[in-house]
Amino acid sequence: MKSLIKYYFLVIVILFISSCEDPLPIELVDDGNSTGQYDVDVITQEPNSAVFTGYDSTGITNSIPLKSSVISVSGIKNSYKNATVSKGYAEAIFYNTDQPIKTSFGDTIGFKTLLFGRVTFNGNAARVVPQRLFYRENGVIRDTLVGVKHILITNTFPYHSNINFHFDFFGVKPFLQTIKTPPEITAKLKVTGSRQNNDLRVELKWNAAPKGEVILIIGGLLTGRKEIIPLLRVKSIKTNRVVIRNSLLQKIPFEKYDGVIFTLVRRFQFSISTIRLGDIYIASQSIHNIRIDIPKN
Repeated sequence: MKSLIKYYFLVIVILFISSCEDPLPIELVDDGNSTGQYDVDVITQEPNSAVFTGYDSTGITNSIPLKSSVISVSGIKNSYKNATVSKGYAEAIFYNTDQPIKTSFGDTIGFKTLLFGRVTFNGNAARVVPQRLFYRENGVIRDTLVGVKHILITNTFPYHSNINFHFDFFGVKPFLQTIKTPPEITAKLKVTGSRQNNDLRVELKWNAAPKGEVILIIGGLLTGRKEIIPLLRVKSIKTNRVVIRNSLLQKIPFEKYDGVIFTLVRRFQFSISTIRLGDIYIASQSIHNIRIDIPKN
């Protein structure tokens, strides 16, 4: 379901990004032009027709897999009010691209998955768990079992280091891959102004690093549920400071959400081809999710 570029907000989007020292806001409109300092995708996943990708753990917003096999390792921080909880999350999914998952409208939203080996990350065995696809169709949340995936959850994550991925084909020659991990990203968020006065403003700052792509994802936490819908993705950011003005924030349908999630991802990524696993997409990330409550005024 490739629906980027078809805008969810259906209005001009204004985003201001500035340098760390002397902010010079840059105006972005939906005419497809690029400033060279970032790329923006408004993700068309309306609340009544959304696929929940779990991007807050994997950094990946695509519901359709980028390759036939996807491996991601992430150091994750979740911040809400004055508390931050950290964890490590590793995941490996092997797709059967001959078995697409479709909605009742015929749209492909994913693929069934396969189990044909044993996965370890740094010598720690990943668990095999059900892989479920959650999506919303005609206002109803649907839950479809599509196979299995391999996951490993830890209390720590080796930032700016390496993770050794090992895949054992049940006795056949194993597949080994060293995955470099990025420096940890740590962000601070400041909210000023109000919706009532039309001057609501969100400012994000984070620590700079010499390597690693940084992306920002803005998502909405659905009312009464745990699922997060990605609304806007900003890629190729050249600074470590983003200012989001009311002209963008007022377009978010706040009444549909319990909170807004600002996700910053510092990512290393690459792809390789193998005989047994096919084309593999590998992502290594530091993720910081910051949740704010819906502004009342």
